[in-house]
Amino acid sequence: MPDRVRTKVSKSIACRRCHARKVKCSGGVPCSGCRQADKVVDCVYPRKARLVKVSEQYIEDLVSENQRLRRSSSRPVNEEPAALPTVSVLAEAPWFVNAAALSTPILVAEASDLAFATRFRQAMSDGQHGHLARVNFPSDEQLLALADAECLWPTPARARLLVRAATNGLCQCYHMVRRSSVLHELECAIQSQSQSQPQIGLRSKSKLWVMFAIGEMYTTRNSTRERVFPGLHYFCKAMNALRIVSERPSVDMVELHLLLSVYSLFLNRRHTAYTLAGAAVRLATIMGLHLNIPETQLRDAGEREHRNRIWWTAYTLERMWAAKLGYPPAIEDNAIEVDLPSNLVGLDDNSTLDFPDHAYFIARIGLARLSSRIIHSIYGHKADEPSLSRRVQDAFGDLRGWLKGLPPALQIDAREEGSLEPKVRSLHLLFNQLAIIATRPILLHVLRAQLEARSQQPPAEATIPASATALSETCTRCARHSVRLLTDSWTNGTFTIFDYFYTQYLFSAATVLGISTLLDRKERQCDEEQFEVATGFLLQLQDSGNYAAAEFYQHIEAALGLMETTKARLGERGVLQRDTMDVLAAFAGNGSSLETTSAAVGDFMTAGTALSEPLLQELLSQPLPDLEFIDSSMYLGEQQGFYWPGTML
Repeated sequence: MPDRVRTKVSKSIACRRCHARKVKCSGGVPCSGCRQADKVVDCVYPRKARLVKVSEQYIEDLVSENQRLRRSSSRPVNEEPAALPTVSVLAEAPWFVNAAALSTPILVAEASDLAFATRFRQAMSDGQHGHLARVNFPSDEQLLALADAECLWPTPARARLLVRAATNGLCQCYHMVRRSSVLHELECAIQSQSQSQPQIGLRSKSKLWVMFAIGEMYTTRNSTRERVFPGLHYFCKAMNALRIVSERPSVDMVELHLLLSVYSLFLNRRHTAYTLAGAAVRLATIMGLHLNIPETQLRDAGEREHRNRIWWTAYTLERMWAAKLGYPPAIEDNAIEVDLPSNLVGLDDNSTLDFPDHAYFIARIGLARLSSRIIHSIYGHKADEPSLSRRVQDAFGDLRGWLKGLPPALQIDAREEGSLEPKVRSLHLLFNQLAIIATRPILLHVLRAQLEARSQQPPAEATIPASATALSETCTRCARHSVRLLTDSWTNGTFTIFDYFYTQYLFSAATVLGISTLLDRKERQCDEEQFEVATGFLLQLQDSGNYAAAEFYQHIEAALGLMETTKARLGERGVLQRDTMDVLAAFAGNGSSLETTSAAVGDFMTAGTALSEPLLQELLSQPLPDLEFIDSSMYLGEQQGFYWPGTML
């Protein structure tokens, strides 16, 4: 113990010799009494148990290390260590993070993009990096203060502009309101500003408030870094309608919940968005929107179609939010009996604008249905589930089936990618995202195996099965395609600054490409360039006030330094790996040549999706016993139940 600490202790504690002689101790080491009596060796102070504050992470690390040492010491001496990563790709136990302001931890679902980004950093640092704090969203206190503050109704011209912007931005991809109805409500509200007209109802007014908020978000082009997020004051006014849960829900209330949910996502309050979308589904269930209403009870064909489309929008958004967070859906598919959207005939012009072609909405419903199925299958932890290889095959079979049934008008031709309709681009970005979610655990496992093999002395070549290599390459190709679609949207001006969906797809693809830059592939330089483009976009979005981009770029920044360190450790050529073309050609068997394989890969690049590659379809159409090696490594015990103090989700 240092002298300065002992001197401090001696002020309140006598040494044992002075205590036994019942004389006053001067303190110090040795004390004056022991020094004068030439009893320096006997000048010993009693130990005092002191309470020392340590972080919970420190305790968890000690427990984890203790468990690891016990497992390693219990292995027989002659047993060979398994050639698997030392840290699991996915943890078997649920992953929780402590929130400093709460009394209970918050779940971090392994299927989420941020959890994967954390796993990526851990792969490069032997598990030394924890989950980053979530701070990039408006606080509850800020929203409550704005809800009680005065907010002026916009002028008639401004109000019409904002509502038109909201309907044009949202109604292309989602049926949340009937365009003709909301425009009629707006005109009634404008007229009611004069004393001669009655005030509109609370629900209609709240719906218009949130439409103003969404419209302002879509029409804002300049940076908001130093001011309030566009439309936030309108949004807070609209939230006032939810202070009392309606005992008799209406279609208006479902619409309001959906609009509030979408704007909450723009604010990066994704837990709020998930909650509001789930509430919309439950309100719709109470009303029976998940069932067909007899024509005798509702003769208006337009209203019946509106009910159907509102239900499927609530279903789609809730499933999409659940997929982004990795959480379970609010309703099972087997409880839904309502018809899919349809094209109505004999409607007037206004009603025709209310109900665009149904094919797009049916395609998005199909992807929403697949999203929960894929996440439950790939990231589920039930013991009776089939092997990972079987689950991956099933997921890709479902995605290929969806792609095969896509109408020609919704398919992508690479020659026209730069001029795609926003709804078609959005549809394929969601498709790519689901393919990425299904395969990125395998990509991460390939990286871990490569890093472990390269760290050996002398460096070795990792043994990666052909199936794992092909699936990891598919993940990377989907990320490349997403970045290309997003870059086209950015350059042609259709990338909205505060849009959450495109921002999230950008981050998800960038993380995958970041991993690809650590693997020695022919496309490595291209991946490095696309990674740089994607991260550059995220930085610009962050500087413009995009809350989600600020959080995502925080994860990118945390990974950049580790990536440079890892590349330096691996050397200029990176990790040893057989070329993907050779792997696929070898796997194809039955006489497939390298030229045929290259042509197939080229066909994929023009088709715009990795799943159309013939060799990959052949690979996934048969059992994959060589993928079983991943099954045992997906759920190791070193990272069961993470808890990090002082972080908020």
